[in-house]
Amino acid sequence: MSTSQARAYIPDGYTENGLIKEIKNVHETVRFQYRPVLPESVRALMHNYFEKSAKAQGEIVDQTLMRQLIEWDLQDHQGSPLPINAQNLKRIKKPLKDRLFNIVTCFDGSDDDADGSQVELNDESGLNFDELLSGESDESGNKTAEQAKN
Repeated sequence: MSTSQARAYIPDGYTENGLIKEIKNVHETVRFQYRPVLPESVRALMHNYFEKSAKAQGEIVDQTLMRQLIEWDLQDHQGSPLPINAQNLKRIKKPLKDRLFNIVTCFDGSDDDADGSQVELNDESGLNFDELLSGESDESGNKTAEQAKN
């Protein structure tokens, strides 16, 4: 798949390349090509979406992905390519499937390639997320008042 730049205007037949980076212990990196859903179609798809049954919501997601995804590099456990079909879409882990849908419907953008310009947060931030999320430090890296006492 060649690299393409996302554009604001969607001409007929327009195709974009997508990338969803690996989420450790959830899913591998996935590269794909897709046709973005037109804005009016997104509105129609999402009309009363959250009032629909879980089965109906799943059908909207699956049908949209089957129609808009052109190719992907997903493989089964033996390394064989997986076709884009209803059976395989029903077996994709939810975080990956949701992200594919959000990218195809333009609610979210594709990840940058490893050689892209976007910098990984952990590479330059200097933040210790273990301490931040445990409440052991503030965002500047300083121990909280309670931690300093101990």
